[in-house]
Amino acid sequence: MPRFPVRCTLLIFYIYMPYLNFEENTHLYQLNVWHTITTIRIALQALDRLSFYDSREEIRNVLNSISTNNTRYSPFHYIASTSHRFDGKLTCYNMSSCKYLEIFNSLYKALAVNASPTAETSRDITFCNDSYNAALETYSANLLLLKKDIFAGAGAYTRDTFEGLFKLTWKH
Repeated sequence: MPRFPVRCTLLIFYIYMPYLNFEENTHLYQLNVWHTITTIRIALQALDRLSFYDSREEIRNVLNSISTNNTRYSPFHYIASTSHRFDGKLTCYNMSSCKYLEIFNSLYKALAVNASPTAETSRDITFCNDSYNAALETYSANLLLLKKDIFAGAGAYTRDTFEGLFKLTWKH
């Protein structure tokens, strides 16, 4: 059986690569965190079910899965992989866009507040811990902003707009 020379094998490999300059451009623009709308909706449903007081670690896991390439959170496993990003029917979200980075920064800051909802009673007046209330308010407001931006389509690309943005072409 004849063996192909290395150059011929590389040529065949490059013929079947869908995008010529995808890695170079995504590295250049640092757009490396992509998720589908299905993935994002699953995450938002998970965040809605979690308690800010009791489930901060689980909330961080979900946020880490959305805001990084870390897909260890089970609904994201295999969904946000490279092979699914370029399905023509999918809309993908660039979670490293400035809007989302600001929202995630605020969410993580709110989760970092180490306070509990305590009440001290003195002369029949109840005082709540202000830092906890402020953190909860910040978390709720930014989670709502995240949902609003996602459903408004901020940072969303279809396959055509993605290819247009990076001037990507099929290599056939």
